Amino acid sequence: MTENNPYDQIPYTSYPFAQTHPNRLATLARLHSLQPTPITNCRVLEVGCGDGANLIPMALMLPNSQFVGFDLAAKPVQQGQQIIADLELTNIKLLQADLMEFEDEPFDYIITHGLYAWVPQVVQEGLMALCERLLTPNGVAYISYNAYPGCHLREMTREMMLFHIRGNDNPHDRMNQGLSLLKFILSQYPSESKAREDLYGAIVFEQFDTLARHRHREQVYHDHLAEYYRPAYFYQFAAHAAQHGMQYLAEATFSDMQDYQFPPSVRELLAQFDDEHIVHREQYLDFLKGRSFRQTLLCRDDLKVQRAIKAEQIKAFYFSSEIETMSAQPDLSPHVVEAFEGPKGARLQIDFPLAKAALVILKESWPRQFDWEELQSAAVARVMEFQRESVTADELQALTEIMFAAYGSGVIHLHSHRPEMQLQVTTHPVANRLARWQAQHGAVVTNVLHASVILENELSQRLLQLMDGTRDHDALRADLTTAMETRLPLKLNEETTIEDRAALQKMITETLDANLQSCARLALLVG
Repeated sequence: MTENNPYDQIPYTSYPFAQTHPNRLATLARLHSLQPTPITNCRVLEVGCGDGANLIPMALMLPNSQFVGFDLAAKPVQQGQQIIADLELTNIKLLQADLMEFEDEPFDYIITHGLYAWVPQVVQEGLMALCERLLTPNGVAYISYNAYPGCHLREMTREMMLFHIRGNDNPHDRMNQGLSLLKFILSQYPSESKAREDLYGAIVFEQFDTLARHRHREQVYHDHLAEYYRPAYFYQFAAHAAQHGMQYLAEATFSDMQDYQFPPSVRELLAQFDDEHIVHREQYLDFLKGRSFRQTLLCRDDLKVQRAIKAEQIKAFYFSSEIETMSAQPDLSPHVVEAFEGPKGARLQIDFPLAKAALVILKESWPRQFDWEELQSAAVARVMEFQRESVTADELQALTEIMFAAYGSGVIHLHSHRPEMQLQVTTHPVANRLARWQAQHGAVVTNVLHASVILENELSQRLLQLMDGTRDHDALRADLTTAMETRLPLKLNEETTIEDRAALQKMITETLDANLQSCARLALLVG
């Protein structure tokens, strides 16, 4: 069935994607006044699951929900099945199956990441039919895909690369030679700055830079040089969904739907599109942004989607942010502007004391997730440290409005579910079970927030493996020293190499507490 499957020939390194998590899907659905199934007791399907890197962490953290994944490639599924067996998970199964033949009971959440634009039209049709057939009445489907107009630029370099590697069937040669062509084109420019001054050079350089930045070269092979490559305009995708009884709900990243970055004249024109013309508005946003990738949520077309979201609605969710403050010591006084930057470069400048306090608290407390009352109370208490007057109702309302704007700009996160994690280092720290397993096999592990964490070195990997709750801090020091002694001399980084046991023991003793605190900040601890 899969003898010639490219994903069996060239493994595709997969990761957890926070934007696909039922927590994110349920949050967007609830914001739009739908009633999705609570994620603590739901059924989730992932189409094209690979080795389960995205689905297995969900199953571990949501033990009362059921998870099913399938993929046409056999080897990745077998690898995922082994991980499930090692972790003794009973609420998830991975299957080798064909999308065109798959049948099961209905699912509350259906996830399809990186499939729609890379398959023939008949399979695209099969995917939509599957969602129509298997999505529950209040269910949410996530489908990501490459989109126009941005992908017109990508197609230009793809077609040149395909010409260059014609007749070469070796996957590794195809990857390397394809990139070599782009390097050859750029070699006509004496420098990067000169390339960027020329329109053609700037386009080729941008595409080359995007491809070269992939940590795993096989992504170039599977994504950019795939046999099938069928991006779509958003309106075409929405029309396809409509043919199968589904409608556009939202993008998986709320800030992607906003127009804050545009001048007032542009926003005024976009505001003319009412709820019935949301597809047109989104399509014009793609034109404005030159968007090349979408992560779209769909729901059944008989549901009433509320497009006009009010700031008050955010009070029903949990708040978090790995925000950065531009000032080392933010001034919470009135009329002093402070800048805050989100994880993807989104910026917010505010002078309102309560909002500044709330954002500073989120930064200081990461990865803690606050409910509204907790966050509001903490912000009020922080402000009352330097002002005598009581906080007014108008000020509390202003806080609500600003935090809603912060969510819209991508500076903070909202969550419908607060996962269990340990925010403080305990006497017998426990790292999450999957991360401990992953640390035995590599440097990339998955945290409680469904995100990848890259461990710095072998020492970090071994420490994580030892944190199973049976060791206090002294035992961790002793066992870590014993375990790493066999690795001497141990190169921690470019500047530091540990030569002997005495130096190893000293270094572990001095750094253990800080490393444990780092694990807590990285959302790796559950006890």
